[in-house]
Amino acid sequence: MRAHRRWLRLCRRVGPYARALLADALQVGACWWQSRQMGAETVWAGREKVLGTGRQRWSVPLVVYPEAVVVAEAMAVYKRQRRWDRDFAGGAPGWVSRRWIEFVGERLGMPDQMRQGGYRMLREWTLLHHIAAPVAVRLTQQPPPSGYLSRCLEPMEPHRALASRGALEDVSCLAWRLGQSVTDVE
Repeated sequence: MRAHRRWLRLCRRVGPYARALLADALQVGACWWQSRQMGAETVWAGREKVLGTGRQRWSVPLVVYPEAVVVAEAMAVYKRQRRWDRDFAGGAPGWVSRRWIEFVGERLGMPDQMRQGGYRMLREWTLLHHIAAPVAVRLTQQPPPSGYLSRCLEPMEPHRALASRGALEDVSCLAWRLGQSVTDVE
């Protein structure tokens, strides 16, 4: 229930774009689950035991949902920075922000697991959602307008057209799908 309340709060803050972020976050979580990274052997194994599902593919969205919501929230932070051509840690355009990935690991309470390989799927996501403005241009830009944090996010590449219905997997920009070889990502 707490995760779903967080999801509803994210929807209010971000708007329709939150659906694309959750779709991507669920894909990241499913990849972690399949490759037995992050919470697969701890948090998710415990949740599977409580649910009585065991390690079944059909239960993955339910099992990883709370962590996927946390990842979607972190993705919203990243996208809000990208909207104003700002990198999470002031890095060069097109580079993956190590600080943002550490931030996600901290938010999940899994910083060690993130460093031990959990970052790979997030790296794939950030490469599709990179900031294109050169640092020199970004440094001369005006700051975002006041109240920009409370405004809904407009869809940005690679999620320009957002379906309001249908499978979340179809909304995700990530090419990897549950059941595919995880080495396709690496």
